[in-house]
Amino acid sequence: MTPPDELITVIIPVYNVEDYIDQCLETVVNQTYPELEILLINDGSADGSLARCRAWAERDDRIRVIDQPNRGVAASRNRGTEEAEGTYISFVDPDDWLDLTYFEKLHRCIVDNDADYAECDLWRYDNRTGKKIYRACYGRMGVPYTLREHMKYGPTATYKALSKRSLWIDNDVRMPSCSFESPAVYALILALSRRIANVREPLYYYRRFRENSLIETGYANKDGTPNNTMAIDAMRFLMSEFRRCGLYEEYKQDLEGIVKYRLSDILATQFHRKNADDYSELVKNYRNYLQEQFPQGNNQTYLCWGGYNLNRILLHLDMLQDPACRFNFSSLISLLSVPADMRVTHKNRYRKMMIDRELTRSLSRVLQEEQPDYLFLDLVEERFDILEYQGRYITDSDALQGCEEYSTFSTGRRIPLDSEERKLLWLQAFRCLVSMIRSTSPDTRIIVLASQLSRQYGDLEHRETYADIEMIDRVNRILTDYCRAIKDFYSDIPVIEVADLPDYFTDKNYEYGAVPSHLNEIVNQKIAGRIGRLL
Repeated sequence: MTPPDELITVIIPVYNVEDYIDQCLETVVNQTYPELEILLINDGSADGSLARCRAWAERDDRIRVIDQPNRGVAASRNRGTEEAEGTYISFVDPDDWLDLTYFEKLHRCIVDNDADYAECDLWRYDNRTGKKIYRACYGRMGVPYTLREHMKYGPTATYKALSKRSLWIDNDVRMPSCSFESPAVYALILALSRRIANVREPLYYYRRFRENSLIETGYANKDGTPNNTMAIDAMRFLMSEFRRCGLYEEYKQDLEGIVKYRLSDILATQFHRKNADDYSELVKNYRNYLQEQFPQGNNQTYLCWGGYNLNRILLHLDMLQDPACRFNFSSLISLLSVPADMRVTHKNRYRKMMIDRELTRSLSRVLQEEQPDYLFLDLVEERFDILEYQGRYITDSDALQGCEEYSTFSTGRRIPLDSEERKLLWLQAFRCLVSMIRSTSPDTRIIVLASQLSRQYGDLEHRETYADIEMIDRVNRILTDYCRAIKDFYSDIPVIEVADLPDYFTDKNYEYGAVPSHLNEIVNQKIAGRIGRLL
């Protein structure tokens, strides 16, 4: 008989996953660490999931099937925690799968470090394309998170981890029956743990973009109506649990940032999934909740125009980031065009929406609707040539180059990046931007980041210079000239220097590829600190 202090209880909530459960269980029952109790909590599945679970239980006596009416994934995980006989528990989602050394390495890690909680890194698997992306959970570029950083930035999913069952039982921690049940407890579990340990290997395979998954359906209500309050109950629960456990005073300065970071992350997943009215209602509900919860907090609104890395920088501010207020992949020169009822076809939904915004010149509308406190601007998207097509200016960005209509747009006249014409157009466009803001939203404050393309990629120990360094330097000289022009013509618009920071380089493991327009999260956080001091 397995000594009870070595037993791991694996808790798998099962709901309508007959097409995936076999792959999941193959990797669970064949683990190199065999001392497992496997609880399959069938949560009222309407497909063949229960039959498959029972078939597995007949093949492996470590498996126990618990059948219950549909109560939701949180109730299933809570049931598993209560029924568990192991010293350790691990949550696994039934449409995911594991490296065969998953439990062996996590068990060794939690025991060797005398920890309450151990995580591994993970693979994010695209169910549409079969591609996988590495995601570190312990920290960034070899530097582990501090506890407070981990509570804010760590991936909140309760899978990819092993924890002591006593951590949950002794502290009476249960997941709430609402959407986003894992973010509702993740920061609390970390705060309650005496010690957190990490296996810096991707041992968990998380399946993304599965048809009919919760995230793809917008966490719709059971009757199919849109859920436009998603995660608010989860954040209320998180705040109340910190109070119940006597941890609120210790962490109250961190909770605002944690909650806003989580809600911003959720908005990013829903921006291109919900229709415009539902999404707008979701944002409104978030803002009302944040004003209620943090009335003295940073509840200002902002727009951002610039490179995608600007989005990453601003996420480090303790402010809600609304993707509907982003303008990426566009030169300011596009503001000189007359709005046109044009749309593109693109396999990437986010990029499509950004290109559509450029073509329809949506900035004026969004300014008028939002009346934002700030507009944050960097000039990284000015690195592209401009196409003049049918009397309008279009940014020849890498996003545009991926749309089906590109071969048509590219027949337009090309205005090269380093041409005098483009420079004059950009100056005219910046004046247009300032005029638009002062007439449409006069209280909006413009803040410019003097961002540049990164010259190097790597990590904190070793860096390499990009092969196309001459092109990068040429672009950066142009961006510097643009920032100098802003300072010369608009002394009231602050320009924040950022490229002088010592860690100004691209993370070699950036998930979308090491590209000069992207930095690393350590320096992004430092840049956000400079912005915060200005605000």
